[in-house]
Amino acid sequence: MDKNLAKFKKNNSSVNVVKETEHLNIENLWADSTFMCRFSNNEDFSSLANVFLPAELAALYHSDTKTIEFIYAPIDKDHKLISRKFNFYYKGIEFTAEFKEPSEALVLLATAFREVGLGSSTNYRNLVKFRDFYKKDTMPNFVKNYFGEKVPIVFSISGDFDALELDFVSFSKNLNFYLDFYDRKSPWILIYEQDREAETYNLPCYSNGDEFPSILNTREIDPVLVDLFGVAKMTSNSRLKFLFYFQVLEYCSYYHLTEEFKKKLTNIIKRPDLLVNSSYYGKLITEEFKDNFKMNDDSVKLEKLIVEYVVFDDIKMEIQDNAEYFKKDIVFDGGFVIGGLISNIEELNSPPKQILKTIKTNIEKIRNVLVHIRESRENKIILPTKRNTNLLLPYLHLVKRIAEKVAIQYE
Repeated sequence: MDKNLAKFKKNNSSVNVVKETEHLNIENLWADSTFMCRFSNNEDFSSLANVFLPAELAALYHSDTKTIEFIYAPIDKDHKLISRKFNFYYKGIEFTAEFKEPSEALVLLATAFREVGLGSSTNYRNLVKFRDFYKKDTMPNFVKNYFGEKVPIVFSISGDFDALELDFVSFSKNLNFYLDFYDRKSPWILIYEQDREAETYNLPCYSNGDEFPSILNTREIDPVLVDLFGVAKMTSNSRLKFLFYFQVLEYCSYYHLTEEFKKKLTNIIKRPDLLVNSSYYGKLITEEFKDNFKMNDDSVKLEKLIVEYVVFDDIKMEIQDNAEYFKKDIVFDGGFVIGGLISNIEELNSPPKQILKTIKTNIEKIRNVLVHIRESRENKIILPTKRNTNLLLPYLHLVKRIAEKVAIQYE
């Protein structure tokens, strides 16, 4: 193996080098399996010898010059970013940042770039447009015209990263804050935080074991609820999804009248002397409403809504598909703890009588922590970490199903 390529591979343990008859492929760059780079067998890899690829970033770190270049995009030649250069201090260390043309190493990788799988959240590390730029002469005219007045640009930062122990993620998060503070239109450093020990949870779905129904019995759902479900579906943030589904329950519980209360009102309305004594019955109805809302705070109303509209079989699948998760106490980064719902999987056939109330309490606590950072009376929080985002998923599936069941029946 070429000595420079061998050094590059040593610096990047995830990289695989695959030799073919006429080509050499470098795979799993940045620990990303969605693309590879294909080179001729006699390629000069000297520019890669001192390059490290941080898996959490779309960037190349050059250890010999202590410079990291964040892959940005080809932009117009007269764009104001091209002239932007500044110094800043982080943890007492001076760094120099500027937007400039890419290094020889990045050009080498970009020109050899090949997609091999569907794109992911990493968006091929922003290499697609760079590849197209460098190969524009082989592209159709509309592509040539698109890149005609553009130049490829990276965000380059130089400084003593060794003093930071190469902690590029914390560095980038802090710099992002100040970039946005001074320029609301500034590009952000993309961060793809890794959690290689994250558990994988099942996605409960009616059509997992059965065919999609050939006939659907539908009804018009409240437009506010439909929009909330739509927004929740569109957002990729699990925390926001959870809050949108919880808002469905808040909306319905606010206007919800229990069957007992409806019965009281119906009995009053059925009185034969209602029209004759309208003043008296008007006061009586007013008092019933006052008593109803005085005795029911938001938490109580939420519980009554769930207990009235949802039965355990409605949500059994959500718990069963991730039973191991719901059997144990869940401890989030930040110290917040949610107790287990079941002791063993056999309980799913004969669930605890209070399980719906326990579920209501748990999703309400999660909602409070997400909105207020901590749950009242407790100094425990759910930190915005990658692990917590993943750990929230089974409860996200559960609150979504509850919200759907309520929305279908709500009127």
